Amino acid sequence: MTDLRARERVFDGIAVSPGITIGPAYVHAREAIEVEERILEPDLVEQEVASLHEAIERSERDLNKIIAVTREKLGEDSAEIFEAQRLMLFDDAVRGEAERCIRRDRFEASYALHRVMQRHRKILEASGNDYFRERAHDLQDVEDRIIRHLRRGRLISAVDPSHIVVSENLTAADIILFSRRGILGCAMDYGGLTSHVSIMARSLGVPAVVSLHGLAGSISTGDVLVLDGLRGRVVVNPDDATLEAYRKRKDRFERLRAEEKSLVHLEPETIDGHRVRLEANLELRDEVSFVAEYGAQGIGLFRTEMLFLVEGRLSVSEEDQFRIYQAVVSAVAPAPVTLRVLDLGGDKLLPVAHREHNPFLGWRGIRVLLDKPDLLMPQLKAILRASAFGNVRILIPMVTDVGEVRQVRALLARAREELRSEGRAFADNVPVGVMVEVPSVALLADRFAAESDFFSIGTNDLTQYALAVDRGNDLVSKLFRDLHPAVLHLVRKTLEAAKRRGIPVSVCGELAANLRAVPILVGMGVDTLSMSPVYLPGVKRVIRSMSKEEGQLLAREALESDDADEVAARLDRWLEEHGCGVPFLVDSRNGH
Repeated sequence: MTDLRARERVFDGIAVSPGITIGPAYVHAREAIEVEERILEPDLVEQEVASLHEAIERSERDLNKIIAVTREKLGEDSAEIFEAQRLMLFDDAVRGEAERCIRRDRFEASYALHRVMQRHRKILEASGNDYFRERAHDLQDVEDRIIRHLRRGRLISAVDPSHIVVSENLTAADIILFSRRGILGCAMDYGGLTSHVSIMARSLGVPAVVSLHGLAGSISTGDVLVLDGLRGRVVVNPDDATLEAYRKRKDRFERLRAEEKSLVHLEPETIDGHRVRLEANLELRDEVSFVAEYGAQGIGLFRTEMLFLVEGRLSVSEEDQFRIYQAVVSAVAPAPVTLRVLDLGGDKLLPVAHREHNPFLGWRGIRVLLDKPDLLMPQLKAILRASAFGNVRILIPMVTDVGEVRQVRALLARAREELRSEGRAFADNVPVGVMVEVPSVALLADRFAAESDFFSIGTNDLTQYALAVDRGNDLVSKLFRDLHPAVLHLVRKTLEAAKRRGIPVSVCGELAANLRAVPILVGMGVDTLSMSPVYLPGVKRVIRSMSKEEGQLLAREALESDDADEVAARLDRWLEEHGCGVPFLVDSRNGH
């Protein structure tokens, strides 16, 4: 009888860290911790409290080791993720409540801790958004760590090196520790682009695919996997033909990567002399070294909310923000740094947010900040102070109304006055730009251009709203096509309005890193393409293989096409003809 599990199977998910890797699976299942209600004898209560204290202290030592490794490999900002877990150990809402539960109800320590943590987790999980679910995973990690110490269990699974780790979910600590053992990649049933795991995988260069739903439970350790961190796909037990095809793709990708190193110091210039700026999208201060490493000409998008998401709180002071922004700006000066003010909401939420049935159409972006100027003002002041150290631009997210831009400018004027009264230095004319990620802005681009110093097109949300497709919804993710002619028409309308007003335009969504899209974006007149640094050399290769006239022709054809498939097919042929890329390196569905 044929073993169905041995047949080739394909699982599609979301690519969060690029690369193609082939190897055996290591199915990492968290040890099931069964916690039962047990009542202590009265004379054992204080002994149980002491056992809890000892387990917490041992857990702190574990986390201190992880923090030290993280600092060494990724820097201080990334280590703060685990600092937050360490602080949970001694939070009265955890330790204090558990102690009171032991003394009041005479529960065993593991059960008392479980009851306390379960209550907190349910509050987070009930929110229905990715960010809070990620924080619930952190609580679970802390609970498991303490209980294993109470039971003297092993804390770190002995993951086999040279394997692809497969799990329902992993913590950021897992990724840090597994990377030291030389894993080939990781594949998870759950997770998204904004999770700590995804951030860590990208930073460590570990190929990763998430949101694979059902993979972990349907394979065994030792099954051969192909992990495609470019397309967002895992192939289980590939047949000989598939395996050979992917080996060729892997070799070709690695060859392209090696060749692209020679492009880092060359200009992103078409064969007929048209130059396009290439800048980097960054999330953490420790990624700044990538600007020089990959030949970026500045930072086109620095997502400041990641500082707050890593901290898990909104009380990040002006001084702490200034210190980070100043370090980033100074490191890349005189190249420009575009600092996007806090972009909360949607799938990036903090405890300030209300529960919403449809967060992507709700309280997010500049709407949150204008309702809570106590969040925006310290950030504006910190950014202005950083502008004294280099070339800074301010970017406003999720704008839908011209009045929102005017309100931000008024608050910026107030921030300047406060800094003057404090004797703080700052640049006089910091440009203020608008993210074009809602169709209303593209449709009224002329009016927004009159209020803006530059545009930055966020094609991920623009596509989502133009096509009414939730890019995080597996049921409709195939309909998320940022090469759809309707999206391209909105991009063109934005560019035409900007040109009439004489302001520059960048594209900072995933479309900028899509090799298929590069010729038409250049042809339509985009000034700057900004993307994750790892994609910069490949995009530069495309630019240096084309003429501006070719791009204009391809753009016209794309705008006249009926659907995204027609656009993609034409651009795939062009890429192959010019030998500057291959279609499997591109996945336009990934979010931002």
